[in-house]
Amino acid sequence: GRSPRPRPAARPSARLPVNTPAAGHGLSPAPGQVRGAGPLPAARCVPVPRLGGDLASDWVGRASGSPAPLLGSPAPRSRSSSALPARAAAAARPAPPAPGPAAAAASCRIPRRPSGPPCCSSCWRRTPRRVSTAGRPVPAAHAAEHPPPPRACRCGPGELPRRRGGRAASRRRCRRGLPVGGGGRGAGGVRGRAEAAGTHGRGGRTVLPGRGGSACGEGGYGAARRAPLFTAASPSSRSSPPPPPPLPPHPAGPATGGPAVLLRAPEAAQFLRQRQRRAYQIFEETKQGHLERECVEEHCSKEEAREVFENDPETEYFYPKYLACIQKYGSPYTRSPDFLTCVHNLPNQCSPDPCHKEGTVKCEDLKGDFYCECKHGWQGKTCEKDIDECRTQNGGCNQLCLNKIGSYRCSCYSGYTLKDSKTCEDIDECTASADICGEAHCKNLISSYECICGAGYKYDDTRKTCQDINECEEKLCEQTCVNSPGSYTCHCDGRGGVKLSRDMNTCEDIIPCVPFAVGKSIKSLYLGRMFSGTPVIRLRFKRKQLTRLVAEFDFRTFDPEGILFFAGGHQDSTWVVLALRKGRLELQLKYNGIGRVTSSGPLINHGMWQTISVEELERSLVIKVNRDAVMKIAVSGDLFTLDKGLYQLNLTVGGIPFKTKDLILPLNARLDGCMRAWNWLNGEDTTIQETIKMNEKMQCFAVAGRGSFYPGRGFAVFNLTYVQPSSGNETKTSWEIEVNAAIQPATDTGVLFALVTEEASVPLSLSLIDYHSTKKLKQQFIIVALENTVVSRLAINFCDKKEHSVDILLKKDHLSLRVDGIVGESELSISELEDSLSILESSLQSTVKTYVGGLPDVPVTSTPVTASYHGCMTVKLSNKALDLDEALHKHSDITSHSCPPVQAGQ
Repeated sequence: GRSPRPRPAARPSARLPVNTPAAGHGLSPAPGQVRGAGPLPAARCVPVPRLGGDLASDWVGRASGSPAPLLGSPAPRSRSSSALPARAAAAARPAPPAPGPAAAAASCRIPRRPSGPPCCSSCWRRTPRRVSTAGRPVPAAHAAEHPPPPRACRCGPGELPRRRGGRAASRRRCRRGLPVGGGGRGAGGVRGRAEAAGTHGRGGRTVLPGRGGSACGEGGYGAARRAPLFTAASPSSRSSPPPPPPLPPHPAGPATGGPAVLLRAPEAAQFLRQRQRRAYQIFEETKQGHLERECVEEHCSKEEAREVFENDPETEYFYPKYLACIQKYGSPYTRSPDFLTCVHNLPNQCSPDPCHKEGTVKCEDLKGDFYCECKHGWQGKTCEKDIDECRTQNGGCNQLCLNKIGSYRCSCYSGYTLKDSKTCEDIDECTASADICGEAHCKNLISSYECICGAGYKYDDTRKTCQDINECEEKLCEQTCVNSPGSYTCHCDGRGGVKLSRDMNTCEDIIPCVPFAVGKSIKSLYLGRMFSGTPVIRLRFKRKQLTRLVAEFDFRTFDPEGILFFAGGHQDSTWVVLALRKGRLELQLKYNGIGRVTSSGPLINHGMWQTISVEELERSLVIKVNRDAVMKIAVSGDLFTLDKGLYQLNLTVGGIPFKTKDLILPLNARLDGCMRAWNWLNGEDTTIQETIKMNEKMQCFAVAGRGSFYPGRGFAVFNLTYVQPSSGNETKTSWEIEVNAAIQPATDTGVLFALVTEEASVPLSLSLIDYHSTKKLKQQFIIVALENTVVSRLAINFCDKKEHSVDILLKKDHLSLRVDGIVGESELSISELEDSLSILESSLQSTVKTYVGGLPDVPVTSTPVTASYHGCMTVKLSNKALDLDEALHKHSDITSHSCPPVQAGQ
């Protein structure tokens, strides 16, 4: 329905250079050949039998509306001009000699380029779709039985259609049975429906075939433009090409025409009607295939649709729907309006919406493409990619940048709040919420806060209270651990000679800090070794003749009372006992069942060495001190008694062979005294010295002073009462404990005084200790404890080699501690102290024992200190000296009335 427009003038093409003719063809290069392009070959056309009809007659017949053939006949084609009109015959040229069939076929097989697809020739063939594998037509006999479908056209083997309007247009031209050259631009090939190649070029050759003939241009693309006339009979040809091979007869009938005639292009164009142009733009060849041209005006294949969209997704989307439009509304050639509407609506690239819904504002159809307008924070072809704003300078956030889908936001660490949209500042939780920590103390921290409890407590987040920490569960102590509210105490068993070390958790040996001169003399005999009062030496003398007692020795003591020695027989026989009472010598004797007691002489318990002698005369006993007779007692018998023909005498030192209650006047037999240079019966017995050398405990301190010495082991125990009836009212009682201790310690740890119940509890103790249990402070203290609680303490240096006076006084509502006149500090409030004293009072109502210098086997946690005292000490209770010889029990290593001095030079 379109009117043809004037064809633009052909212009020289810059396409492939044209080569020289093939050898043996005899064709000369066309005039006007491009310089440097090389010789131009003449393209030969192999006559192809018409399978199912003649090419030229078919075209002309369709153009004119008449089925009768227009030119030629089925007979073998000849080169005479008799079959042409007069005007065509006048322009005819003698045809060159026809070559053989093989040469003619080879002339159309254009060699391939060094790379890429085969070289394009201007040849075109009307062939069936089924072509043999060799690229030659199927035999006529076979083709007659299987006629090709209408419009089934293909280019020959080795030929590549030239583009016009894209590859799809080239294939379409081939499919429609049209030449595929760039007609109208000098390309070789058929123009219009039966147009000879190079019709609008100069120098092309037109062949009007008869039945079964073919048409082709000789010069190739661009050659026709450069040659004004290029025919087989051209006078410019250097050699005449061979004539074309004879055409085979038409399979439908006999030959009806002569040989083919060559015409000039303008003359040949008069016989063929020009077809309408489809491309109206001069540069339309370079444009992308168009949907309207490819798939609306004509039926397009999937590959042609792919050339329109130039991508697989759109093609896959379009083509099934395109086929559905054809199936529903008919072929494109029907020009159905419904079909046109259906196809036009298919390539809407926004249906379905290819854009990411969440990131897209809208989709814009670009007719073969689409554009997704992205929301802020999105990017990508389909707006599917979120923009991570946090990757660029942390989004401008002061602390945390949190990317969100399509956006972002600033955040703060815990304990911070946003001051504005990007800056964080610390939150003072303690001010914002006053009871945030409950009973604990709130402390604001950077980005947080802390609930602080006292030492030994931990904060309970649920209850908002401070809970005691049981440190004992953590196994912090080496030996024994005692948990207390807010603290804990480690205890070491002092009876084993250990105490707490500086770390307050482990134990270490108790090492003396003041050395005492505890050296002993092997030539001395200690009389107080046996606390039971039994003798330390037992001698038995036997004589054949009657012998008198003679005894002499050096003696030293601070003890006012005790037995020096016994001499005689058994209890009911004759005997004498030399003892001390109140610091003076006392003689108890028994002769013939009659006992007497005599005491006289100076005080000898001053700690100085003195010589004492006892001599038995015929009728008297003489006792001398330092060679001075202090007693002379008349007797009526002999101490040696006759038994079994021998005179025998028993002699014991430091005790008697019977109980002290059987003495004439009972006394405390325990004597802390020292004896040396003894002479019993003129030195006849030498076994005593050997025994003493072997036993150090039988030896005396080389130097001794007044006091009691505690070696750091053992104790002395007394059965004392502290409760007295109230004056004027016997039903009420009162109690008072007053203790004075003169101490010169060798170590900084030990029990001085303690009360112990029958249940092994310690209601009261006075001790030395070298640490502060609650403050975990390593320092020397004297402490007063009620049970395991320290109620008063005073810091003092024990290792100064000085003697210190310690006084404590406890009453119903009073407790005091003084050391060298300095009052100790109370650890309890008045109410707490009263509660503790009431517990002590109740303990005093029952049986309690008084321990000095140590403790029995009590729990290590029953009192702060369990170690035994080491050093010198003299104890007074209610201003009365406590004599260790009167104890219920005393460790044999404790000297009750003598103490070695501090070692000089240490």
